[in-house]
Amino acid sequence: MTDAELQAVEDIYHKLAKGLGHELVNDGNVAALIRRAELDGRTVLATELREWQAPCGTRGREPGTLAPTRGFNRENVKH
Repeated sequence: MTDAELQAVEDIYHKLAKGLGHELVNDGNVAALIRRAELDGRTVLATELREWQAPCGTRGREPGTLAPTRGFNRENVKH
């Protein structure tokens, strides 16, 4: 990382430590921010950054648009 990038990470880190700047975290700086939080002993912040970094959502797992089959949920419906 360049000096400017390191300074940007420090600036973002200090904002995050104050509860601000979450919108500044991105794929390019999250790993450096995690390392910085760990060095400073801020395990909660490091964990939150790891959660931000983790893939989530239903990408690739969206339900289809087809109607369910006739037997869909038959066992769970009260008749």
